[in-house]
Amino acid sequence: MKEKERLVVAGLVALMLILWLGFPFHQSPRFAGSLWGGVFGVAGALLMLVPLLYLFVKRIKRLKKKVGQWVSMKTLLAWHIYAGVLGPILVVIHSGHKFESTLGIVLTAMTLLVVVSGFIGRYLMSQFSQEIREKKKMLSTLQTSYQQIAATLATTPGNAQILKPFSGFFGRLLGSLFVFDSQVEPISSTSDGVASPTTMLRLSESIADVEYAIKTHEQFKAWFGKWLKFHIWISIILYVLMALHIWGAVHFGLRWFDSWNASTSYFTSQAVRAVPSVDRSETPETAAAVDKFSRHFGQLFEQYWHEPVVIHGIRTTAFDYADIASEVGQPESDFSQALLALEQVNPDRLGGGNREKVFWINVYNFGAMKLAAENYPVTSITDSKISDGNPWGIPGMLVGNQRFALRQIEREILLKKFNDPRIVFAVSCAAVSCPDRESDIFSAEKIDEQLDNLIRTLLANSTKGLAIDEQRKVLTLSWILKADQKLFGDGSENSLLDFVRRYAPSESRDWIDANRGEMKIEFFEHDWGLNDTALADKKN
Repeated sequence: MKEKERLVVAGLVALMLILWLGFPFHQSPRFAGSLWGGVFGVAGALLMLVPLLYLFVKRIKRLKKKVGQWVSMKTLLAWHIYAGVLGPILVVIHSGHKFESTLGIVLTAMTLLVVVSGFIGRYLMSQFSQEIREKKKMLSTLQTSYQQIAATLATTPGNAQILKPFSGFFGRLLGSLFVFDSQVEPISSTSDGVASPTTMLRLSESIADVEYAIKTHEQFKAWFGKWLKFHIWISIILYVLMALHIWGAVHFGLRWFDSWNASTSYFTSQAVRAVPSVDRSETPETAAAVDKFSRHFGQLFEQYWHEPVVIHGIRTTAFDYADIASEVGQPESDFSQALLALEQVNPDRLGGGNREKVFWINVYNFGAMKLAAENYPVTSITDSKISDGNPWGIPGMLVGNQRFALRQIEREILLKKFNDPRIVFAVSCAAVSCPDRESDIFSAEKIDEQLDNLIRTLLANSTKGLAIDEQRKVLTLSWILKADQKLFGDGSENSLLDFVRRYAPSESRDWIDANRGEMKIEFFEHDWGLNDTALADKKN
């Protein structure tokens, strides 16, 4: 590659290193599974597959001959290099700097290692080879001059006697300090100038220096020559890890994509239309199981609910997850009895209405609590002990004989069937930035009142719900309103503000009305930390 292209690649490698250094300072756990995070991830993975083309073509003669008719190896090498750097850059962006998943950490570390080893092998080895060529050329010139002077000095035995004590490496270094041209017999000149013992000693020093430099460079070249095997092996490991990560994303994470949800819902609805209608009214057995679940989950919820504390500077209601975790595996505990009750529910015979709506909201919230309790201690349900970054895709809730993931319950059941945007505030991911809860679970009789109060309480919380900077004319809102903005009216900023002002405190509502055409809307950074009493700030 030309010098300009080399600088471009070096700049891209530097950019990747700078992005990678963002891990200690920035974290967006849910970005990797968002639509844009997925776009970056897929694009990065595809680019990282491009370097395989060069490796296969280079080593398979038939393929090389066939591909060579269309694309030169030089062009393939350029693709190999550029794609091998641009792909990892997109992958690092895709990660959202989430430093919790073990597989993700190893994958990003291996990506960095592969890129750096490739860069070293491509550029440092070529630099060493160039240096060796130049020094060998210099050595040849010095040796020619040395031989000419040596032949001339051979005609003066006296001079040879003077030089004899100064043989060897250290002797040559000292020789020029003790031997002067005035000590020696006059001798003839060579084509390169006057031949003298001091000139010969200096040439000898130079030759020794160049020989040492060549030997050193060749040693470094031999060491770096092993980079190829190292680079290939870690690349193989990288592709294996990438395959595992992609499998995990497909298995757990596709429900994060709205397009996937839409297509799944479409095919599901088509399948439902194709099946003759059946009686889906709630059966006595299912009704009893739902009531049993609500009773035990309600007791568990109320017992371990805690009044608001401050975690990471955010005021939030919390739960004693250590005590909830102690109930896991205890047959007679409310936790275990709630799980047992869910297994007795027939999800196809729930009957609809607020009763079914409340049931699935409570199942979702119990599921989030279950993820934290069964893996406790954790600091977030996005912890690597729970999943590879996407707990919402784990089909961990057994209802009857069917398994459900949290994302499936929210998108494919609650929002699709009940079309109520308030649901996104009611389903809690056990996080600090989620809406504060009262000490009881949702009930069919009070659901509308509970949902309205939930949103009002959130928007009255200036640490995570709604804050106004009058000087800058900035309205900061809960991240939930950003993530699910399309659910509120037509998804526009005006529709979002209409929804907010419906539940905002009166003074906030007045300010919004007065500054609606001039203010800027921003959103809180969502804190996915567990709303655990054990994590409360010490000063509280």
